[in-house]
Amino acid sequence: MIQLGIITLTPDQPSSYFNELAGLSPDSGVSVYLFSPLHIQPGSENVSGYRFHQGTNQWIHDSFSIPSFLYDRCLYGETKESKDAKAIVSWLKAREDITFLGYGLPNKWSLYEKLIPASDISPYLPITRKVSSPEQIVDAAIKYKEVIIKPINGAHGFAVYLIEYDQHILTIKTTKNGKLVSRTVSDPKDAIPFFEKLLLKHIFILQPRLNNLNESGHPFDLRVFLQKDENGKWMERARGIRTGQKDGILTNLSAGADIISFEEWKNSVSNYNIPFIDNEINEVLDKLPHILEKQFYPLFELGIDLIIAKDHSIWIIDMNSKPGRKLVAMTNPQELETLYKAPLSYCKFLANNKAVNFEKTK
Repeated sequence: MIQLGIITLTPDQPSSYFNELAGLSPDSGVSVYLFSPLHIQPGSENVSGYRFHQGTNQWIHDSFSIPSFLYDRCLYGETKESKDAKAIVSWLKAREDITFLGYGLPNKWSLYEKLIPASDISPYLPITRKVSSPEQIVDAAIKYKEVIIKPINGAHGFAVYLIEYDQHILTIKTTKNGKLVSRTVSDPKDAIPFFEKLLLKHIFILQPRLNNLNESGHPFDLRVFLQKDENGKWMERARGIRTGQKDGILTNLSAGADIISFEEWKNSVSNYNIPFIDNEINEVLDKLPHILEKQFYPLFELGIDLIIAKDHSIWIIDMNSKPGRKLVAMTNPQELETLYKAPLSYCKFLANNKAVNFEKTK
């Protein structure tokens, strides 16, 4: 039987997603395992983790060999444990006897550097710079009036800052514990020590802020969830409009944003050229996944964040190879079972193709 291992930093607390996925495995011909990369024994390469028992529909603690197919759902942070796990997963990805459903994406700056030469996608990429000094942030704020800085390895809106410049006054805004906080300096140079400390903690990219405020002053964007099906073809599972707090920065669901389906949003607005916007979005979604795989590595699923600006232009602001499931649950719940089955179906597709390729090379 095909073996699929789900790797996570918290295998002792299986998410509802893992439970639903594993619960569909009896009819799939795939056995499912759950473990942390930190629980691989270096000498024997045996794993201490959990095996899903298809008779009782329960996770059972077990010891087993590393499964041939792996689904990386680790959300890495800055802790030593997280960095160690990431190093182990990199080692696993380099092994020819192991296949990952998806091999992930690099940091935001590496993504930009690789995508900007792609003529089909570059018109949809906002101006982006890697931050090299505090002065660069101040100068950009003066030039563009509003800029966003965010860590190249950031996720869920972590450490995202909005810097505004107006009549010689510089205002720095960020979100902490779900609330917008700000500080103001009357001389932009006085902000340099703050940015110096910030740059010691993270490597940032900088972008002029795109106008993504709705008529009520709330930031909004479009999140699209893409996933490969049982034939290895990209399929759209859901698209929804996320709306953040008034005068805020973030539209992340983890930061408390609201969400409605894209169709509902289109029916609620009258000042947008919907046919043009639809066409532009579909153009991006048709090309971006294939360009990403050509530039980097095979992928299984993608969360793509797009800004719909007031001038109807479309901008790619983020790409995530480990998107959450809330979007589908909240905007397209009838797709949930397909979503849960997809890792099993795609795993079988990879296994069958691997066998075919092996036969061809014998």
